[in-house]
Amino acid sequence: MTGKSKVIIYGLGQMYEKQKCYIESRFEVIGYSDVRTNINMPGGIIVPEDLVKYKYDYIYVTSYKYFVEIKKRLIELIGKENEEKIITYVNAFGDFRNSQVRDEWVIDKLLHIPAGKILLDAGAGQQRYKAYCSHLKYIAQDFGKYVPNEVDTGLQLDVWEYAGLNITCDIIDMPLDDESVDVILCTEVFEHLVNPMLALQEFSRILRSGGVMILTAPFCCLTHMAPYFYYNGFSEYWYQKNLEENGFRIKEFMHNGNYFKYISQELFRVNMMAERYCNAGLSSEEMETIIKSMDIMARLSNEDNGSNETLCFGNMVMAEKYKG
Repeated sequence: MTGKSKVIIYGLGQMYEKQKCYIESRFEVIGYSDVRTNINMPGGIIVPEDLVKYKYDYIYVTSYKYFVEIKKRLIELIGKENEEKIITYVNAFGDFRNSQVRDEWVIDKLLHIPAGKILLDAGAGQQRYKAYCSHLKYIAQDFGKYVPNEVDTGLQLDVWEYAGLNITCDIIDMPLDDESVDVILCTEVFEHLVNPMLALQEFSRILRSGGVMILTAPFCCLTHMAPYFYYNGFSEYWYQKNLEENGFRIKEFMHNGNYFKYISQELFRVNMMAERYCNAGLSSEEMETIIKSMDIMARLSNEDNGSNETLCFGNMVMAEKYKG
């Protein structure tokens, strides 16, 4: 007897590979389930429709991005009375969500923009928020030069597509008239700009008086999307000084995460980093130590009272251009 909770892992894609060692350290895995049935796993694959035939404590869904819709589908299969058995990493290791929290904040802001407004998505990349701008006149701009794994440095993306851009140009020199857009959306872009101050100046030029800028950027981050990576992050005081000097008034400022969530995020990445940079994964005893440390971080995060002033994932800002 292991004394560990028994789980069936649902979802065997990239997210499973990243979480595998942590899941197996915390739980006793009794089976694997996926909508795909052609995956070679020990003991084979449990098709979702057969989950009711098994005894388990939890179904662990590896995808947080699609967790809500997957959970809804699983409830249809195993019954509403078993809803609490469907979990993801937030339930197992602590709530250190990063991009998900940012996405929810940005989407909420976009959905509250009055219909018909002109929105510029500056540094749009793959236009992850375009689906939430159907009520707006959406313009996507990007420099269009990032190539995944062009250099073998830091964190890279396996796939990156620029299809559907309206404007391909430098963000500091856009072919748009003065005061020609109502809203500027710029998310997780500033760390990739050689001179983000020039981007702020350009935003001030093309945004109408009274217009709104929705801006997010890291407070602290790892090297990613190199070679186009120039800053690790921006503090609250950077926004206070530079937005004001470029004609913006901050209407809303929010920290994403806190000190303890940030440490948990990196603890959850330790095994991957050990494999890449030390050519060796963690032992089972070391994995148990990491997970115990994450439990401590989760407890401290629940008791936290302002550590985000010292460290957090990033900041989320809504600012208005001065009228007049």
